[in-house]
Amino acid sequence: MATENDLPVSLVDVGQKLVGHSKTAEFTARHGLVVELFPFIIEASERMSARAISRFLQEEQQMKLSQVTITRALNDPQKNWLSYFAGFEKEAITLAKWAKSRSFNYLFLSKAEFDSKMSFEQKGVVERAVSRGAVALLRPDCVAAINVLRAKWFSIGLATRLKAKPYLERHLIELADKF
Repeated sequence: MATENDLPVSLVDVGQKLVGHSKTAEFTARHGLVVELFPFIIEASERMSARAISRFLQEEQQMKLSQVTITRALNDPQKNWLSYFAGFEKEAITLAKWAKSRSFNYLFLSKAEFDSKMSFEQKGVVERAVSRGAVALLRPDCVAAINVLRAKWFSIGLATRLKAKPYLERHLIELADKF
């Protein structure tokens, strides 16, 4: 059996050289990129292969996301939908609590329906406008939550969000049971 000294190259030396090189090389790690793009990857995968998606991201957006990483994400939608949702879960809970609803059904409304229900700028019945204005002043957390959900969730097409529903349903029920 060979001892550490018998190895032609010390593995410690190799490891230290690797770390040294990583500090001088171009930064390529994009932790979380696949999670942030997951809903869009799902939608694009209906018409494009993982290789084509990877190539587009590299050539058109200068983002390195390998075909293998994309394929792994597509093969584990449960994990990736939950990871994506975790990025704005707090805001989703804030709105559900504000609406005094134990349901997250609003997540699966069309963008127009959501905007109609949540818009503080909406004109209409005076009482509704006044109450929404009061909420905007008294509950800035709700206004912030709505803005985050518009940007992160309602920027995804309804058909794609509906594909997420079976993967998120159990988690949403567990969240609703906590409040």
